[in-house]
Amino acid sequence: MKRIFIVSTLVALLTACGQADKENAVRLQGEVSKLQAEIITLKADLDAERNGPERLLARAKNESVQNVSTTAKQTLNDLISRYPESPQAQSGKVLLSEINSKEEAVEKAKQLEAAKAAEEQRKAFARLDQNLKKETDEIKGITWVSYKSVPVLANYMTLYFGTKDGSVGSYPLRMKFNYYADDWLFVKSVTIKADEEVYNLEKMDFERDNAAGSIWEWSDSPVEDMTMINKILAAKKVVIRYNGRQYYHDYVLPESQKMAMKDILLAWKRYGGKG
Repeated sequence: MKRIFIVSTLVALLTACGQADKENAVRLQGEVSKLQAEIITLKADLDAERNGPERLLARAKNESVQNVSTTAKQTLNDLISRYPESPQAQSGKVLLSEINSKEEAVEKAKQLEAAKAAEEQRKAFARLDQNLKKETDEIKGITWVSYKSVPVLANYMTLYFGTKDGSVGSYPLRMKFNYYADDWLFVKSVTIKADEEVYNLEKMDFERDNAAGSIWEWSDSPVEDMTMINKILAAKKVVIRYNGRQYYHDYVLPESQKMAMKDILLAWKRYGGKG
């Protein structure tokens, strides 16, 4: 009997505990639901604070002032979509139209600039075709492209190149130096000063000839330094020194020779040359 009483008491206690656990669970679930609802409300309030119509419009204006047009347009579209009836949305539509108009004006200016550059290039090519001289080696099938008015009896530097089947292919851009005087210099190297840059072309092979009391010495070699060529063509003043066996001779590169080399370089690029 005593044993039955003890068991009955335990059952009653366990039942009471189970009931209390259920009540606690229900209470806790209610508190959780309440907290979740408060969190949702706080998020909504925070979103309204961060992304309210006034804030969105102010943000878009700031992005527009900083020329972040893509981001500004996204912000304005968000404003108009979320708050279509607000006064800020109406202001946003005006600002969006202004941004689009500005972008269209910029794009139109780019197109006009591109058209202008294309026209200048067309004129340059037209002038270029008139100034080029082409001589074809029928045996080797190479067409040599040079400048028409390269001086013969003068000191000069010039460029030229070879093409095959309408392309420079593997043919390098070449440069020629010519020394013309009454006395031999026996040129061994060339020093070039382009503004403040100095280039030393050592151990160059010069050929020589003479007639009617005048001599000329010349070299013909591939261009190995395109940076040097570009610097020469861009420099305000270029001095070329022919270093001879005992003496040297300086001359200032004329603008006419620089312009001729610029044309050749343009033609070189037109035929597929790099640099």
